[in-house]
Amino acid sequence: MITWFTENLVLFTFTKVRNAAGKYFFRLSKDGLVLANSRKYSTELLMIKGIDEITKYVSTAEILDFSENDFVFPDAEMDMGNANVGNAL
Repeated sequence: MITWFTENLVLFTFTKVRNAAGKYFFRLSKDGLVLANSRKYSTELLMIKGIDEITKYVSTAEILDFSENDFVFPDAEMDMGNANVGNAL
């Protein structure tokens, strides 16, 4: 699905929104179904730059898909090699 999204970005709509607190964000939708909300931006210009970055780099961006729960990052306990950091004395 992610590959299909990157290849068909033109089918999606970016809707620009300003909330009551004056922060800007955008929604990514297709056929009226909102698929994602962006982070909040302090200015409209920064929001527009965020949309531009997505449209410019989506086809070449690295994809990290965590939908299958096959995490590429080890748990903190495993990464420490069972070190007992709290008992240094």
